Amino acid sequence: MSNHLLETDLLTYFDCNACVGQYGYKHHRQVWRTEDVVSEMERCGIAGAIVHHGLSRTHAPDYGNRRLAAELGKSPRLFGCWAVLPDHATDFASPAELMEALREHDIRAVTMFPRTHQFELDNRTVGALLTELERAQIPLFIQSDEISFAQLDGILDRHPHLSVLLLGCYWGQERRLFPLMDAYPRLGIDLSGLQSNRIIETLYQRYGAERIFYGSGMPYKSPGAARAMIDYADIPYRAKQLIAGENLSKLLGIKPPTAVFQADAITFQAAKGIAIDAVNVLDSHTHLIEDGGRTGSGLPMLGGDIDAMMAMYRRLGIRSMSIAPWAGINGGDAAAGNMIAEQARSRFPQEVNCYAVIDPNYTRDVAAEARKWHLEKQFTGMKPYYYLSHTAYTDPVYKPWWELANERHLYALVDPALIADQQYVEWIDELATCYPQVQIFMDHAGRSFEIADLYAEVALRHDNVTLQLTYTSVPLGVIEYLTEQVGARKILFGTDSPMRDPRPQLGWLAYANLSLEDKRQLFGDNFRRILQRCKLK
Repeated sequence: MSNHLLETDLLTYFDCNACVGQYGYKHHRQVWRTEDVVSEMERCGIAGAIVHHGLSRTHAPDYGNRRLAAELGKSPRLFGCWAVLPDHATDFASPAELMEALREHDIRAVTMFPRTHQFELDNRTVGALLTELERAQIPLFIQSDEISFAQLDGILDRHPHLSVLLLGCYWGQERRLFPLMDAYPRLGIDLSGLQSNRIIETLYQRYGAERIFYGSGMPYKSPGAARAMIDYADIPYRAKQLIAGENLSKLLGIKPPTAVFQADAITFQAAKGIAIDAVNVLDSHTHLIEDGGRTGSGLPMLGGDIDAMMAMYRRLGIRSMSIAPWAGINGGDAAAGNMIAEQARSRFPQEVNCYAVIDPNYTRDVAAEARKWHLEKQFTGMKPYYYLSHTAYTDPVYKPWWELANERHLYALVDPALIADQQYVEWIDELATCYPQVQIFMDHAGRSFEIADLYAEVALRHDNVTLQLTYTSVPLGVIEYLTEQVGARKILFGTDSPMRDPRPQLGWLAYANLSLEDKRQLFGDNFRRILQRCKLK
């Protein structure tokens, strides 16, 4: 099934966070050609993007800015953003000369990379430059990994009429971000990395829609990930229109051309923001906040209790989840976490599966705990967690647990947190060999191309090793790459919610350039087969 969708049917997406052209330090499969970025925009229904040249960051602003003109000429969907520097070292134009060049080349926004390019953001260094931008009403776009919140505070305080758009801010930074947004009404934010659970609803309720922008992070990130956050947002349609593209159009005085794109049955439903029923969607990696809770590991996790989670999942079309509650993993109370999972399943028995967490630092009899939670309580998954216990997954203390899981054909979610990559791979190799009936999930296998390469080698060595995608980085093209490497039957969809919002994870896969049959496998059929193998009765 293929559906041709016009802009009149959907929101108009105008991307505030993208780059084109070559850039340094890339994996050989990462997208970089401008033509490929534009093709991805058109495939995902993105009408336009404001872009800087990749070499303006990894080499030199002047060099990248000069190269940008040729890239912009390749598509009317692209609009230029120059990288700028202070002029003290005499390797960049003076502020006055820069303003003249921006007018000459019709450049409506600038970016800077102070951390990469080794300069301070104090008034002495950038004051004159920012004053000229402020006077000319040229907005400054800046990546969050290039500036501290304290530096951002200083800029906004000294330049109250300068519009600043903070790009790529990460989930969990709300306690630093919100005070600045409270204080400075000309500070805006994109959603490329800000994937905290229900963040778009939280931002809308607190600030309205006018300061939230669609940003993809292309070519590093999937444009469908941030798009899904907006299409599925529980906010008024008019607010979605502003966030998707109208805010950026107003800020820059630019209207992108009409978007047209092709969609399979899954992408069609995702683009419309309706529950996906074209395939079964099963979440193999979910957490949970206890009833009445709103925080996990000190981070905001709003809407993370089971009732709110189920409402969100039904909105998206996710039919079931496999849960390891937050209190039992990063919280440090494994027994309480298991009971929270059991209570959630009692309320939603058709939609909830459970991971058992056993912490050998608190449990003397791991074998008894394993029998309790798997045989008595019928938990289908096991989640040992090195981050919590600092106990190797191959430690003899876990042997009774692994043996029971092997006997009963259970599945294990094995997280690499705090473990060196090579050590993690060695542990997975050993476990997969010793316990061939346990389906072992290598967690966060899609977080980078380099990790995809490493984990794919392990998955190909063992029939019982499966790769789980979920991660905030949502790299563009990595799902397709993993599917080529190991085959569609060895990859699982998961969200990690409510630590992160499930919508970008859904969009990452929904917009992947895969066949409908491959998406069917990844979204749910693979995990369904694993669940059916479990022998607990």
